Amino acid sequence: MTMKVPEHLDVLQSLYKASEIINSTMHYFELLEKIMDTAINTVNAERGFLMLKNDKSKEMKIEVARNINKENIINSKEISMTTVYSALDNGEPVLTSDAKTDPRLKESKSIVMYNLLSIMVVPIKRKDTILGVIYVDSQTNRNVFDEKSLEFLSAFSNLAALSIDNARMNNSLEIENKTLKREMSSLFNFDNIIGSSKKIRSVLEIVKKVINADVPILLEGESGTGKGLIARAIHFNSPRKDKKFISQYCGALPETLLESELFGYKKGAFTGAISNKIGLFEAADGGTFFLDEGGDLSMTIQTKLLRVLQEKKIRRVGDTDDRNVDVRIITATNKTLEEEVKQGRFREDLYYRLKVVRIHVPPLRERKDDIPVLIKSMLNRDEINTRNIKGLSDNALAILMHYDWPGNIRELENVIQHAIVMADSSIIRIDDLPSEVITKKPVTRVYVGRTLKDIEREHILDILNENDFSRKKTAKILGISLRTLQYKVKEYDVVKPDKINDSIKED
Repeated sequence: MTMKVPEHLDVLQSLYKASEIINSTMHYFELLEKIMDTAINTVNAERGFLMLKNDKSKEMKIEVARNINKENIINSKEISMTTVYSALDNGEPVLTSDAKTDPRLKESKSIVMYNLLSIMVVPIKRKDTILGVIYVDSQTNRNVFDEKSLEFLSAFSNLAALSIDNARMNNSLEIENKTLKREMSSLFNFDNIIGSSKKIRSVLEIVKKVINADVPILLEGESGTGKGLIARAIHFNSPRKDKKFISQYCGALPETLLESELFGYKKGAFTGAISNKIGLFEAADGGTFFLDEGGDLSMTIQTKLLRVLQEKKIRRVGDTDDRNVDVRIITATNKTLEEEVKQGRFREDLYYRLKVVRIHVPPLRERKDDIPVLIKSMLNRDEINTRNIKGLSDNALAILMHYDWPGNIRELENVIQHAIVMADSSIIRIDDLPSEVITKKPVTRVYVGRTLKDIEREHILDILNENDFSRKKTAKILGISLRTLQYKVKEYDVVKPDKINDSIKED
């Protein structure tokens, strides 16, 4: 029985319905299936194939192969490639009502092999570029398609081209976004918090426990110790990782400007407020907000911050309406907030809200065992090691191990960058280091609040470093027996730092 295109087929009405269907999704592969199903159903085809060019290789690939029952076709190669290539080469549609008697297809073996009777192929064009083709056919009926079918499918292919282009862009952005999130998660994972000393291991043990706790965290420690890196590692490994991580440095902005940044403002709240502005707390809703140097907040902002923690609400400057926000707050400070509270410079109730978990990030001088591995990590970073420096000489490393690093890891990174620029070979030597590092006497240490064991361990490590880890010389200088020194070395877990490159020797 010969099938005919329904007399009542209205091209404009069919296009309207088709556009509603394909515009109902931006998901790339779902869109392709809807395009194919719509084409098959509208022109009464038995099968349909959507072929698209790869953006990079420009090769054609069958993306969707479906039958009239909206089922995927397993063997998608049983089509007439002659008609496909004709549509691609000429940029014009191909219609045949009886493929077996069509003189244009007499050389096509696939017509007979796959019993193809009615075929229609329409190129999918975007401006002057052919993205692919829509191919439909029938293996049981001749004269299935006519000029009205062709008119519909040609117009429909233009709609499809626009939808495919938009969906591809959307799909590309989704992939890019997922890739970026994976990279961010990888960049700020705990493997990138470099160090194996007892103090940094202790920090990481606490950090890993609080990842999923979703409680406020207070990071205390000197500037340059890596508090920001720890805050980011917490966020990008927490359940909030798919939401925003927003950071605000609190030490540089005047109170009024910082208040506007954090909480936003209403149009007309002050001169220059020509429109509503969303605050950073609102922007971070669902994610993590990092208050960098939060110990510098004014009393006014401290009061507003307390409300965010207690009620999860903010109010824009000049507004009367409250807005709900759900943010995890991580605060970093180089001050001792407990002392700030005693001095009346920081609210006690806010302090206790912020320090549900308090983590002390140790200065570099208290974790000198980590210096060699930190340097190695820096030399492995292309943005720092622009000259392919291989490592340090033993004497240069000894100088860096003896220095007290008041600027902590940030200063170490600056010193290594300086040495890379100054180095005359692939090895950093003493002369390549900044003069202040070579000549500066060690910073006088503050022993208040530290145990005798900590002080003794650090002193032993210093003497060992000064004597190239010779235990015999160190024991003599310390005035103790070699056996006693060996016992203390074992007790305090004092180990010789790994060399950046064992093959490097001082000339």
